[in-house]
Amino acid sequence: MAYLVLNQCSYVVLDEADRMIDLGFAPQIEQILESMGGLLKSEDETEAYRQEREDLEKLGKVVPRHRLTAMFSATMPTEVERIAKRYLRHPAIVSIGDEDSGKNARIRQRIVFLNSAQQKEGALRDVIRGSPHDHKIIVFVNEKKHADGVGRLV
Repeated sequence: MAYLVLNQCSYVVLDEADRMIDLGFAPQIEQILESMGGLLKSEDETEAYRQEREDLEKLGKVVPRHRLTAMFSATMPTEVERIAKRYLRHPAIVSIGDEDSGKNARIRQRIVFLNSAQQKEGALRDVIRGSPHDHKIIVFVNEKKHADGVGRLV
């Protein structure tokens, strides 16, 4: 039987948080986060940055005193938002596709379904060539090897 000593862990990455909560794992997520080692950083932003610098300076010599928690979620249902407010300090929130308020009117989303790798590569080249150089483009892929290929293409 294997086990993990959570109070000795300083980093936690929670991916697909909304999906895990949909599957009923909210109590287990909270239990794990409560059992994690390290202190939560200060809610004061200046103090939190000082704490982070202090931990980084000692990295490799001692276990960081303050925990780093990263949480990724495609949606923000109430339960995910509650957990985020309780366990994250100064989170970066990225929202795309808020069509109702018009805040992201300059963002254009295109979803293209293609069958072959050649079609995908050609379509990506066309999008990149057709976009002004100062525009930003996000390309989602499902495997690291594909991300490496897109990186070489760009």
